[in-house]
Amino acid sequence: MKTKIILLLCACFMLLNVVDMLIPRSEANIFDNAIRLHILADDNSEEAQNVKLQVRDAILEECGDMFSENGDVVAASETVEENLSYMEDIANRVLRENGMDYKAQACWGYEEYPTRVYDDFTLPAGEYRSLRLKLGQGEGNNWWCILFPPLCTGASTEEDFSSAEITKKDSNVFTKPKYIFR
Repeated sequence: MKTKIILLLCACFMLLNVVDMLIPRSEANIFDNAIRLHILADDNSEEAQNVKLQVRDAILEECGDMFSENGDVVAASETVEENLSYMEDIANRVLRENGMDYKAQACWGYEEYPTRVYDDFTLPAGEYRSLRLKLGQGEGNNWWCILFPPLCTGASTEEDFSSAEITKKDSNVFTKPKYIFR
């Protein structure tokens, strides 16, 4: 009898593990299908923080449409790679126009992000594809957004998420109750 109980418990344990493996982990869609933009200010002075926001505005204004034209994260990644020096040039131009004596450095790769609460949703902490613009020493407060799907502006739609293979079902992982994507 004791052996039957042990065998039954082992079988239940194995069955639960198999069922657990079959449950889709939709949170992975977020990590695999999003590109984050991360801009680090030189320091925390008011001047450095203001120029950081001006760099942000220039990047989004001059490059924002590039990402709304991409259908998937692979094409968006290629766009970043092809335009990395262009985006660095934009940042350096803004720094020069504002009399800063330091340069911007653009980096493309993967970066760890903490949990981030946006207006209508929360993104889980984890490793994301990331375009990182380090201004000067990059020791000041930073600014983040989602470059792809293009959520750095208010122009994003539900279609932006579906083009990135992020579904409403996936949004349950990182959306607060009663919030929807817009």
